[in-house]
Amino acid sequence: MNQTEYFKDRKAVLEKEIAELEREIALLPEGCLTISKRQRKGKEYISYYKEVKTSEGKQKIYLSREKVDEAKILALKAYKWRMLQDNKNELEAIKHYLKYRINSHYLEMLNPLSPYRPLLVDGKSTPEIWESEPYEKSKDHPEHLIVKAPKGEFVRSKSEAMIAQVLYTKGIPYRYENIHDINRVSIASDFTIMNPKTSEIKIWEHFGLCDKPYYQSTIDFKMHHYIRAGYLPGHNLILTYEDEAHPLSFIEVEELVKKHFS
Repeated sequence: MNQTEYFKDRKAVLEKEIAELEREIALLPEGCLTISKRQRKGKEYISYYKEVKTSEGKQKIYLSREKVDEAKILALKAYKWRMLQDNKNELEAIKHYLKYRINSHYLEMLNPLSPYRPLLVDGKSTPEIWESEPYEKSKDHPEHLIVKAPKGEFVRSKSEAMIAQVLYTKGIPYRYENIHDINRVSIASDFTIMNPKTSEIKIWEHFGLCDKPYYQSTIDFKMHHYIRAGYLPGHNLILTYEDEAHPLSFIEVEELVKKHFS
C-alpha cells in the first residue's frame, strides 16, 4: 500500500466518523458550556454556565453543583464538537493531498528483479531496501490481526496502528512482528525499527493488556529475554504500556519517536 492508497482509506474512515459525530451532537441538549475562573484569597474557583441563544441574544445560565450532570453532558458535547472540527480539517487536508499527489513508484527500482537494483544497492542495504526485503514474520493467531495499518498490513490493536502511523508518516522504516533470536528464544517483536539516519536497529514493544492477569506472563517472558540479550529499555528497546484506564496517547507515541529517531 502506498501513501495515496492509505489516505484514500483514511478519507473513507473520516467521512464515516464525521457523519457519526454529527449525529451524536444533534442528539445532545441545546446550548454550549462556558467556564469562568476567578481567584479568591490565592485559591482558584471554577464556575460552569450553559450558554443558549434566545431572541434577545445569548443568555448564560449558571449550573450549580446540583446540575453537574448537565455540565458533564455539555462538556462531552464540546469535546465531540472539537473532535468533529479536527476530523473535518484532516479530511480537507487529505482531499487536497489526493488532488495533487502523484506517485512515482520509485521503490520499484529497488525490486530484486529490477535492472537498476545492482547499480543502486552496491551490496549495501539502505533503510528503504531493508524495509522492503522479506523477513521472517510471526504467523501466530492471524485472526487477531484486525486493524489496518498505513503500509497495508494488519496489526493487533488500534494502539499498534497508531505507532505504525507515526513511524510511517515520519518516513521511519519498520517491520511488524519480525521474529528474532533473542537470548536463544524466538520472539516476534512488535516493531523492529531502523533509524534512517544511522541505520541503528531498535525494537519497540507495546504491552497493551496490562490490566489482564494472564498477560503478565507475556510481559515477564519478553522482558526477561530482552534484558539477558543486552537490550536496554530507553536505549535500543522502546517500551509502551496501557490498560483500559490508561490508553496509549498519540502525543506519547510522537514524543518517543522524536526522542529516538530525530
